[in-house]
Amino acid sequence: MSVVYARLSIIGSSDEFATPVADRIQTNLVPLTSEGSKIIASGVVLFFLTALWTALRFWSLRRSGRAFMVDDGLNLGAVVLFYGLIAIEFSMVLAGGLGHHIGELQDWHVVRLMKIIYAGQFLYAASLGLIKISAILVLIRIFFDHRFKLAAIATLVFTVIWMVVSMLIEFLICQPIEMNWHIRTPGGTCGDQRTAFAALSVINIINQLMILALPLPMILKLQMEWRYKIVTICVFSIGILTLIFGAIHLSTIIQIDFADVPYTIVHATLYGTCEAGVAIIVSSCPLLRPVFDTVLSMRSCRDTTWRGKGTILTLSRTRKSTKSSGFTRMGTESREELELGNMGAHRAKRDTFITVGKRPTFRDDDDNSSLQKIVVTSETIVSRVKGEL
Repeated sequence: MSVVYARLSIIGSSDEFATPVADRIQTNLVPLTSEGSKIIASGVVLFFLTALWTALRFWSLRRSGRAFMVDDGLNLGAVVLFYGLIAIEFSMVLAGGLGHHIGELQDWHVVRLMKIIYAGQFLYAASLGLIKISAILVLIRIFFDHRFKLAAIATLVFTVIWMVVSMLIEFLICQPIEMNWHIRTPGGTCGDQRTAFAALSVINIINQLMILALPLPMILKLQMEWRYKIVTICVFSIGILTLIFGAIHLSTIIQIDFADVPYTIVHATLYGTCEAGVAIIVSSCPLLRPVFDTVLSMRSCRDTTWRGKGTILTLSRTRKSTKSSGFTRMGTESREELELGNMGAHRAKRDTFITVGKRPTFRDDDDNSSLQKIVVTSETIVSRVKGEL
């Protein structure tokens, strides 16, 4: 039987007997190598980072009062699958010998590793696919332009096709399925997995470019100051990190030496996991505005006092608003929200008043009673222009 399925041609090759069987690792729990340690360390870091960003996403959802949407559910499902992928990779290192050269492992170590890799491919495609779909649904919810929705739906369909095809290729490329880890299975045939996975990685990069480019035309049309527009573009363009990891993942797949898969597949595994983890983090960034607003409002509402020689300067802020019908109350009263919010025909006016007075005396023996106090009061008044809707 001619074997074109390169990944498993290592089993039964002449190089398999380069090291005597007695000198190979005998234990079920395979010792860690420096390459295997990279997988463990990256998995731990990504676990905590994705958990933090997911918690911030749902805390922002609660702060904004927004209902739990489909994209939130898909994001949560992607996170769960990603944690399964991390667990799979830990098993690859500790039970399958990932990071060791093939000559250091028993045959059953290699078979075990191939089974785990087979399962990990499904988790990778499912997790990355769900997070892409979640990100597209967020964009559809944010932007209402009809042409944008058509482009977003087309990208959504393309993403679903990529995810399904990735799983089908992994499932069908070798028949029967046992050929994925037993190359000598009678009557079994396999396709060229190197070409198949490289092609899927190229399509994945194209798909990420499509998602990255989707919001840019809409952001450029927004009526806002250029500094805010640049910040908004940067927030949505942070997805380029996922694109970078996807490109590196593709290069590592091409460079795999299929005569020594347990050792040379380490970097492909590492960057594939980083790609999915970074995608989860990036997809939550545009939804974390309530987190930043809360942090900034806590700092701005805190009175700041400077004590100098004979002078006390106290800054405080008070707000007054005139409310008319049709006015939507904002979560915060920042300048950006007054400019960008759905204000209808309302106008905002801000005045600053400075008063100087003598500091009140609280005790007879207070030796600072002669100090002057400067109070700066910021007042925001929102009114409706007569005759406008």
